[in-house]
Amino acid sequence: MIDSRVEKYLNTNIKDIINEFEPVQTILDSYNIGCAPCSVGTCKLKDIIDIHNLNETDEKKLLTETFAIIYPGEVLEIPRVASEKKPKGLTLSPPLKELVEEHNLIKRLLALVPEIINVVDIKNPDHKTMVINATDFIKNYADKYHHAKEEDILFKYFEPSLDIIQVMLHDHTTGRSYVSLILKGVETENNEMIKDNLNNYCNLLTEHIYKEDNILYPWMDKNMNMRMIGDVFSKFAEVSTAMKETRLKYEKMILSFEEKFKR
Repeated sequence: MIDSRVEKYLNTNIKDIINEFEPVQTILDSYNIGCAPCSVGTCKLKDIIDIHNLNETDEKKLLTETFAIIYPGEVLEIPRVASEKKPKGLTLSPPLKELVEEHNLIKRLLALVPEIINVVDIKNPDHKTMVINATDFIKNYADKYHHAKEEDILFKYFEPSLDIIQVMLHDHTTGRSYVSLILKGVETENNEMIKDNLNNYCNLLTEHIYKEDNILYPWMDKNMNMRMIGDVFSKFAEVSTAMKETRLKYEKMILSFEEKFKR
């Protein structure tokens, strides 16, 4: 039976714990669990442990350190919290590997954003075309193709109210707002608006991709059975087949950007 004092905080929102016991954030940071900047922040402590897929040794150490701050000087029995479902280490199933591979193309654009920001003058026709093409990639590859596979297929296999799903959806929505502002900057020939929102999008997506590759996808994979994996893989294949020309178009576009900047 779990000690009621431990159970209380395992079921407390992590932001509330950090607000009450600030040093807990330092402990989380040491395990690369960045809850402080999270836009939702309603995950319970027990969910944080499960989602981040810590091994048993690190999990116990993190919780022991955390409860030493919450209940200083007391010796508490720390239970195993994380789910034991189908541990997979670092190997992802085929549909989730596919999403990681799609991230690689998106990251190639993100790597070019600082150089685009450095040179862009929207009154220059070539620069205007470059920005329009970059936003076209974001809207139709990163969002309509990649994010749609997540939102319309993968996420449907999980409870939509889960905090980790809500965080990802919030990031998608925020990214779309940045793209709208980039296009408004093109329309109004506002270089600063374009630069600021390209930078905002780049920072957002860099962190978003890290969270998906290292936290969300491994957690989802651990909680998917073989039937679910097969269903997702089949549905992804349908999308990939239907949008094959779209994928090829944007692969060529990124190559042309890289050639332009001699990457």
